[in-house]
Amino acid sequence: MSWERLTQTWHYVEKWAAAKPQTEAMVFESERLTWADFKARTDRIARALLEIGVEKGDRIAMLSAARNEFLTTFMAAGKVGAVWLGLSPKSTLDELRYVLGDSQPKVLIALREFMGNDLTPFIKILMQEFSCLKKVLIIGDAFGGAEKLDEFAYRPRPEGDTELSKRASEVADVDPTLLLYTSGSTGKPKGVVHTHKSIVENIKVEVKKFSFDEYSRALIHFPINHVAAVVELGFAAILAGGFIVCMDRFDPAESLRMIPKERLTVLGQVPAMFLLQFRDPQFGQTDFSSIRQFVWAGAAAPRIMVQVLSQICAKTGAVMMTGYGSTEVSGFVTYTEKGDGPDKLLHTAGKIADPFELRITGPDRQEVSDGAVGEIAVRGPFLMKGYYNNPSETAKVIDPAGWYYTSDLGFMDPEGYIHLTGRSSEMFKSGGENVYPREVEEVIESHDAVLFAAVVAVPDAVFQEVGWAFAMLQPGKDVTAEQLQEFCKVKLTNFKVPKRFFVRPILPLLPNGKVDKVALKAEVQEIMAQKQGQTVS
Repeated sequence: MSWERLTQTWHYVEKWAAAKPQTEAMVFESERLTWADFKARTDRIARALLEIGVEKGDRIAMLSAARNEFLTTFMAAGKVGAVWLGLSPKSTLDELRYVLGDSQPKVLIALREFMGNDLTPFIKILMQEFSCLKKVLIIGDAFGGAEKLDEFAYRPRPEGDTELSKRASEVADVDPTLLLYTSGSTGKPKGVVHTHKSIVENIKVEVKKFSFDEYSRALIHFPINHVAAVVELGFAAILAGGFIVCMDRFDPAESLRMIPKERLTVLGQVPAMFLLQFRDPQFGQTDFSSIRQFVWAGAAAPRIMVQVLSQICAKTGAVMMTGYGSTEVSGFVTYTEKGDGPDKLLHTAGKIADPFELRITGPDRQEVSDGAVGEIAVRGPFLMKGYYNNPSETAKVIDPAGWYYTSDLGFMDPEGYIHLTGRSSEMFKSGGENVYPREVEEVIESHDAVLFAAVVAVPDAVFQEVGWAFAMLQPGKDVTAEQLQEFCKVKLTNFKVPKRFFVRPILPLLPNGKVDKVALKAEVQEIMAQKQGQTVS
């Protein structure tokens, strides 16, 4: 194979297996795989999928966490023209039913056990309810109706046959290869379809921006149904020829221990993960000398996080970078620059990467004047093929000219840096004035006692809507709700100041580490219902 033009995801496994077969590619617990091992397992799984009868476009579902099998099966599915999708073992049965019902996979690969929980009852129910499943392969001990992945996929098969080569030659770069279901915070999850091309073209830019190369060593502890695990970290390491440490869950102490143990060079996380690590007793004793980049996304960084990381960078020479993207655009599309100071890291999401395009648009989807807040729209080869089996929802967010309307609000400063102000679904009107939660959250997070904050809109008889604020405290510090309210009154116009404050040691988090605003809104509804009940009585 010529390495001059690699257009499909699995091509990069072939490249590095040929270039450095005995160099390590990944590790999970005690299992370490070289690039030669990676290719061999990918091919064995691919042949097993062909034996099952997997055709181009068929879906391969994996109920698992970040471990070596998740990347080998992802690459194998792509090589035979199938579409891989990850499922979280933390999902409820109804959540799994919905995704399987929508995607109709032909094969399910599943963990038998996760975090002490036996997943067998869930798997058996899914096997009974979904006739689309032609084969169920288990990581761990098998049971009736299912086979053990290792025994089925890795058993000897003819390696000289032409079937796999023929199928691989029929796969095009525009073919779908990845299906990622969105979190569904505004309704049922939608399946985001990515092609080989949309993934490769995005990550070619990412590895340059973040200086990922064949000597980079990164950690994956995100859920495998998240774009960070599959694309931003997992495939980035494959494309760059780097090394990946897989962890099947985020654990602050264990992730810190991995940094010196595996000499990690990249630590890419969401801010909540960094903050939880700061709280761990091991943090102060961790050797960060191997780290070259601290990278975050998914949420804005609180001031304390940038301050702490800056102290480490001053000692080690590491750099901090952040950016902005989404599942629909296959990861990052904007980036800060190396050397950007705290102000840009705290308040911006960087600039659009060349050759990608970005504009700020109004309600009519026309570009707004410089500095005005509007919806962020982006265009480029990174864009999803569409929402799976959902052309009407696809048409709502992608216009005929190829612009994707993100539902994220922000403005562009004179230097071209993007400032995020929140989701269009989060913006609310209070007394006729627009309130952007992120602006208020940044003010609350500037208080010395606060790690990070979340602001949600609450119905109000007088002002239509008002903000309620939830603040998570720094360890060892304290502040009252009244003090935070007074603090905000000094820094914000009155209509932006939240009407109620709740101070917490920790806020509810999603599996990807973001604040779970859906849980906070449910709590708000419960509080208001109780208040209404007391008023009636």
